[in-house]
Amino acid sequence: MSAAALALALLAILPAGRILAVPLDGSGTLPAPTAAVCVPPGVPPFSSWRNVRAEYVIALDDIGRPVLGVFTASVAQGMKIHAIWVDGVLASVDNAVDRKDAPAWYDRGMATVSTAIRTDRRQACDWVKPLQRPPKDTDT
Repeated sequence: MSAAALALALLAILPAGRILAVPLDGSGTLPAPTAAVCVPPGVPPFSSWRNVRAEYVIALDDIGRPVLGVFTASVAQGMKIHAIWVDGVLASVDNAVDRKDAPAWYDRGMATVSTAIRTDRRQACDWVKPLQRPPKDTDT
């Protein structure tokens, strides 16, 4: 199944609500959030981030349903930053991209301890790191 067909199929089964996505050809960029973006400790302010890449991702929410989000790769003040955005809100930030043993930050308002996206998500600015980094997909 093509990526476009998969995205359309998932949109058909996702719950109603605002979905943030970028074009499948990679030409899109993440829209500017309407509220101030809260970043974890030690991460440069969002206003200094320069987007390098953006693509859609599919995660699971805390009851197992697929949720469409946006993965971004950015740089800021010499730091590589990977982030996951859901509904225009920053859910996860990895500012130690090159360290395989360092877990990413998760906003407790957006993600559970097991890093599933919350069904009642909101920006909480309550950044935590799980005890260990979830396994990465080896195909990328």
